[in-house]
Amino acid sequence: MTKRSNVVEHLVGVIVHPAKPRSRSALAALRRATRRRGWPEPIVLETSVDSPGAAQVGELLGQGVDRLVAIGGDGTLREVAAALARSGGASDGVALGVIPAGTANLWARTIGVHGYDLDAVADVAIAGPARDSDLAWVTVTRADGTTRTHDVAVVAGVGMDAEAFAATQERTKDRMGWAAYFAALGRRAVGDPITVGTQLDSRPATREPARTVLVGNCRVLPLGLPLMPTASMTDGRLDVLVIAPQNVFGWLGVGAGVLSGRRGGWTGMRTHRARHVVLDLEEPTAVHVDGDPVGEAVRLEFGVSPAALLVRSREVAESPDERIHRLVDDPERDLADLANALHRSRRWSSDHAREHLVRDAFLSLQGADLTRFKSLLSAGSDHRDLEHLVFDVVDDPGARRDILDHIATQAAAIDDLPDLHVLSDIDDTLRSALHDKRYPRGTVYPGVIALYRALDAGRSGDPTTPGDLTFVTARPMDPFGLIEQHTRRGLRDLGLPPHAVLSGTFDGLRSHDSMAGAKIENFERFRLLMPETHVVFIGDSGQGDIEVGRRMLAADPDAVRLVLIHDVVALADEERAALRSEGIVIVDTPVGGAVEAYAAGLVSSAGLASVVEAAERDLAHIRWESPAQERATTALVERDLAAARAAYAERQ
Repeated sequence: MTKRSNVVEHLVGVIVHPAKPRSRSALAALRRATRRRGWPEPIVLETSVDSPGAAQVGELLGQGVDRLVAIGGDGTLREVAAALARSGGASDGVALGVIPAGTANLWARTIGVHGYDLDAVADVAIAGPARDSDLAWVTVTRADGTTRTHDVAVVAGVGMDAEAFAATQERTKDRMGWAAYFAALGRRAVGDPITVGTQLDSRPATREPARTVLVGNCRVLPLGLPLMPTASMTDGRLDVLVIAPQNVFGWLGVGAGVLSGRRGGWTGMRTHRARHVVLDLEEPTAVHVDGDPVGEAVRLEFGVSPAALLVRSREVAESPDERIHRLVDDPERDLADLANALHRSRRWSSDHAREHLVRDAFLSLQGADLTRFKSLLSAGSDHRDLEHLVFDVVDDPGARRDILDHIATQAAAIDDLPDLHVLSDIDDTLRSALHDKRYPRGTVYPGVIALYRALDAGRSGDPTTPGDLTFVTARPMDPFGLIEQHTRRGLRDLGLPPHAVLSGTFDGLRSHDSMAGAKIENFERFRLLMPETHVVFIGDSGQGDIEVGRRMLAADPDAVRLVLIHDVVALADEERAALRSEGIVIVDTPVGGAVEAYAAGLVSSAGLASVVEAAERDLAHIRWESPAQERATTALVERDLAAARAAYAERQ
């Protein structure tokens, strides 16, 4: 942004899908809008099949744009929105404008910029009010056990609608518009239902037949028909729509329900709202994300990242300050709503009044409510989590002391058995990276994700409880959170349970001792923030994690239940025995770690079995660098698999 005389100039970056029929007209309208304001000519980048939008976001931000506009369909908008949301500090000040040029344009309909002339929409895209907007995600599990995580801008679906999207060709959509999709849908009106097991947050799971299940934030279909009337991009929740007509005549009820806005009973439609949704399917079933087919799946896990990015729309939302004040004063408040409101305060500086508003939010909660609130903050989608809020946003030592004293007092009053929290390193612990030559570089260790899940669920009746896994790294935190965002991007597609990341400093990269010191500082902060939990630490033998475990045990022996060190440098048996006498357990594989956690009573028998099953599956998918590497490493894993089976059988 520059200032010439009395005119404030903004540099607009544009990402356009060139194959969409309306793209050229939309781009012309955008250029007219910038010229009317006396701004520089926009920087325009086109998408391609190989580069659908994310790379262009990084390039434009690097050129200093302070306004960003996407021109295209819902798929293009998803790519651009997700990349902007993960751009670190840039997402705090650069809002996304949208000019729809696709077939359905559900995002544009939901934010209220569809159906207006292009010049009016272009004005909103570069100068309309900016509001926080959520972004959803879905982890797709295929029949072979492999997973992939996709961002969801508006809606993802499984069943009949996904089959229709897969059958609708691009050229047909260009010729017929949205009618092409409805024609394909009509051809599938008669067919067998799918059986879906549905888990919504911590509610009891249900199992029911359906033709289609949709999950997302999208309110409307083309023509403005209300699909999920209560859906919102600003409430931190997902809407779930189950369409289950009993027979061919039941589709008349579905149609009447869509037109009338009614749900339930005769309509053949049921709706739910949740923050975390799991769909289990009896057999592989077609899935789409924002209208793009992504293959078949046997399991879908959905979540939402509240206030992931700023979006320009025709609506003005309640300010973060107003929302937090209202929730703090409301005795019936929803804890997740309050946590989401604080996540939305990410653009705060250390303003004194706002620091005290954060303090008041903490001091208004007690006991188990405070614990869950902290876990919800820790499970946020970016670096602006519990630690960031208390140690960075709150800069006033007195306000911070008030918060930490309140946390300590409330923790001391909790009588229940402490929950278990996992602190883990990443490199050579989650995946091979630096010292471990037994696996191809970058390999996620066989069974390690299942181990984290087993530990996460082992002491909690609700395995979806957020914030029970934290990755502690010496990687530095830069002012905009870009390095931590890079770390999070590397973790997000792996199917991990909800987790946080605690970063170090650039000074912490000097040596193994400084790395250990950075991780210990993170541990000490963690204990101040979560004193009511017990801890398992998982690290490796290559970068000072043994010393980290030793210092953790010395600092808080009652809280540290287990220190697991993944050996990547071939420690001698004598050294392993000496470390075990200190309480530091050396293992060769995640399966070995699961056996130790099972023996310590931290993992259930079902959890141990899940690690065994996952390790066997993961092992079969590794692309080895040599037969010798495969033989040696497989022998270690098979040895620990045999020990796990024996430990499991011993207690049956």
